[in-house]
Amino acid sequence: MAVITADGQAMSAGPSDARSRLARFGWTFARGIWFFPALLAVLLTLLTVLQISGSSMGVYQSMLYGSQPDANLLLNEPQLIRSDEWIVNTQLTIAQDAAGYPRINPNIGQGADVSVVVDVPYKEWSTAFKPHNLAFLVLPLDYAFALKWWLIALLLILSGYCFVLVLTPGQYWLAAGLSLTLFFSPFVQWWYQYNTLAPLYYALFIATVFVLLLRSKRLLTTIAWAVLLAYLLTCFALILYPPFQIPCALALAIFCVGHLVERYGAPRTARLRQLVFAAASLVVAGILIGLFVATRLDVINTVLQTAYPGQRLTRSGGFDLAHLFSGHTSLGLESSSSAAKYSLPEKGLTNQSENSNFLLMLPYLIAPSLYLLYQTHRTRRIVDWPLLLVNLAFLGALAWLFVPHLSAFGRLLFLDRVPHTRLLIGIGLLNFIGLVLFVRRLHDQRSALPGRTAIIGYTLALLLVQTLLSLHVVRTFPGYLHLGGFVLSLVPVPLVAYLALRRRFAWATSVLLAVSVAMTAFIHPLYRGTTTLTQTPLSRSIRAMTAEDPDAVWAAEVGIIQNFAYMNGAPSLSGVYAYPQSQLWRTADEQGQQDFVYNRYAHVWFTFDRNPAVMSTTTFTLTGADHFRVNTEPCGPFLRQHRVKYLVTGTEINESCLKLRDTIRYPEATFLIYEFW
Repeated sequence: MAVITADGQAMSAGPSDARSRLARFGWTFARGIWFFPALLAVLLTLLTVLQISGSSMGVYQSMLYGSQPDANLLLNEPQLIRSDEWIVNTQLTIAQDAAGYPRINPNIGQGADVSVVVDVPYKEWSTAFKPHNLAFLVLPLDYAFALKWWLIALLLILSGYCFVLVLTPGQYWLAAGLSLTLFFSPFVQWWYQYNTLAPLYYALFIATVFVLLLRSKRLLTTIAWAVLLAYLLTCFALILYPPFQIPCALALAIFCVGHLVERYGAPRTARLRQLVFAAASLVVAGILIGLFVATRLDVINTVLQTAYPGQRLTRSGGFDLAHLFSGHTSLGLESSSSAAKYSLPEKGLTNQSENSNFLLMLPYLIAPSLYLLYQTHRTRRIVDWPLLLVNLAFLGALAWLFVPHLSAFGRLLFLDRVPHTRLLIGIGLLNFIGLVLFVRRLHDQRSALPGRTAIIGYTLALLLVQTLLSLHVVRTFPGYLHLGGFVLSLVPVPLVAYLALRRRFAWATSVLLAVSVAMTAFIHPLYRGTTTLTQTPLSRSIRAMTAEDPDAVWAAEVGIIQNFAYMNGAPSLSGVYAYPQSQLWRTADEQGQQDFVYNRYAHVWFTFDRNPAVMSTTTFTLTGADHFRVNTEPCGPFLRQHRVKYLVTGTEINESCLKLRDTIRYPEATFLIYEFW
């Protein structure tokens, strides 16, 4: 092949020219908008193919096998404290796979609607608005499980990436860095599950699409953004975890109002058309949400009327001020022994997840933000409404946390439905949005800040504040922060603030990201597959007996195996009940005297009476806000009435109605399966 040079002579295009073009394309792609998403997609694909997740299901290895090495554990250690993941969502997901992904799983008690409260895959139209679960309907379990685990991470990172780019176009590496700092926030990692990450990423995607909708000029483009906005709004609503949704929705609303006011100067006709389409998106989303609620209204009403979580209300004030601003000390949470020293039960701070926080920068940028706002208004006669309103919203959140007697304020904004420790997710979202808006304003107003001397003085003041906060943590929780952690805790906020104020955004983001990774890198294990649960001897034994009699009901006496029966496709009375099945338990409590005990989201297992000489009545024991135990006779009427055929226990039962069917021995535990004669 020949090419024509500038002087009209022909010359051949050899391999070196092809390599040169390929290199130019690679360099252009690496500097473009799609490089970071493509890199994330490659990582997602690789981890899915290798069936690697961050699940802590490996806790069963130590429970059952002691110190024997776990071949599926690739890195770090499972987290016992993350039981909502390894004993609830993970095992319910496996149970759905065993049952064929029904919306109403018949194996959980008298049948449980899994489309509310818990996050598991099921076959129904509403799954289209839970895209992270769609893979289960087409892929084998282990691949789909790994894909879901990392897909919610990818969506959170991409939402932050898109949000930054829509406000600061062309800043690809800044967008990548800031979105990664959000993902590696201690709060996000300790609470890592769909119900936590989804409110964040749907809020950021909605904000991004709303901005693009208001900027659109062509009709077809406006329609496309409106359709996407309706879809995202529906996805956000169907998360169905108000304690996290409400704070994120408020943060989203504040930003959208600010941006709408900022766009007030746009041409009236275009602005009106965009608002009409935005309103249409809300209407369409409202119809879809209403259809979802109407088709499971009885279940939703049951959840609302439970003793736990029920309609719990929170009063304003009383939160721990030092804790809110001590996110820079989160390094100590990675060690379980150190984390055990950090506890304030009266404030709701009881474990690593509840104690986790965001590394907050917005409080320390409020003063510079107000200065920027003043300078912008003084020199250009404009107001940065998004930045102003986000800062005011942050101060409003602080008022709710620390100022008592704001009940009217709380009822108006539904904050009284949000426990204080859950409100931190909204504060974290405001922190991210505010940081992006601050960077945008600094880009637009390059000469607004004072000189280096003033910035250094402000940085030293921040260093003093951080030192006092860290000293308070050391004094209040001895043993939580060691010397290295204490020194490291002093660095990030002052250094990031200094670099940001000097407009060294790449360096500021790098420091923020490095510290965030250091505080969270050892939280999750890298774990391969689900065979620890699905191929363990107890699971194989349950499946074999269920194949003989698929309708036989099981009941387990040992808490850690409460879900094993329905996880392996067998009907079970023990297990996690996402909402109460009061009709089931009232058959043993005819007078309803213990309704308060079983009227809740609960982990349920049994205690079987060992005294053949005494026939005890069935009773219920509340062992925790979300745990209750059923005390009953193994040969009594309650189990017979509900067609229970198999009992799983940890110790022997000598009853004439039972015969020992199987004994499963592990190095650290033994399980006995009894069958009714």
